Parts: sequence; C-alpha cells; structure tokens
Amino acid sequence: MTRFQALDVQESIHVPATRVWFLLTDWVAAPKWMPGVDSMEAEQLTTIPGTVLDYRSGEHERQLVITELQDGQSITLATGSGDIRVLYSYELSEGSGQTTVRLLVSVEAAAELEDEVGELLAAIADSESGTLKALRIYAEAAP
Repeated sequence: MTRFQALDVQESIHVPATRVWFLLTDWVAAPKWMPGVDSMEAEQLTTIPGTVLDYRSGEHERQLVITELQDGQSITLATGSGDIRVLYSYELSEGSGQTTVRLLVSVEAAAELEDEVGELLAAIADSESGTLKALRIYAEAAP
C-alpha cells in the first residue's frame, strides 16, 4: 500500500482544546459539521482504537474505524478496506486561548491502483476542504 496526501488544512477555533475535543468526538453531533454526513453513531460507548462509527451519507450506510488515538490531542478515522483506504487525522494544539485543529486526509492504495488515485484525491480535497471551517463555526456557537 502506498499513502497519498489528499488534504492538509488547519483552522483556529476560539474555544479551549478540551471543549473542541469533546465536540469533535461527539459522534451523534458530527452531522452538524461533517460534510455529507446525515447521521453517525458509535457501536460502543468508549472512544478507543477499534471503535466503529456507523454513518449515513444520503442513501449509503458506511463505517469509520478509530485507528489511532491520543486522547484530547489527535484521532485518526479510517474508512474502506482491501485495495483502498481513506484516513482522516485530526490534531489539536492549544495556545493563546484558542485551539488549532489540523486535518490531514490521506489515501492508502494498492500498487495496482496508484495510477487511478488522482481523481479520488481531488474529489476528497474538494469535498473536505470546508470541514474545519464548519467545525469552527459549530464549536464557537455550541452552548
């Protein structure tokens, strides 16, 4: 598998990191800021590596799996299996009364699919480019 970067963006959110982390990992509220997600819920109550998140996007039911976690600091969610996987990594850092959130989206593809990844990368970058702005708007307005 080869990893390709689709997106690397960051956003400053004028909310403490602990609150941003809580909102980021409130899976039921994810549709309020995640583009294309109509509903989401975790299959278990704890947010740990291996936790499966079921979500609906239009007529499609899909899953994300938490693959990496540093509680309060970073989380990676993966979707897909086999020949292609998409990874969404969120990293939080706090300073001067605000939280900087970085989103890295990458695609892991089998060698035989490497020539076909370009369109997927462009589509992901286009669809996910506003994710952190939406998270900032949601986090700064959340009660």
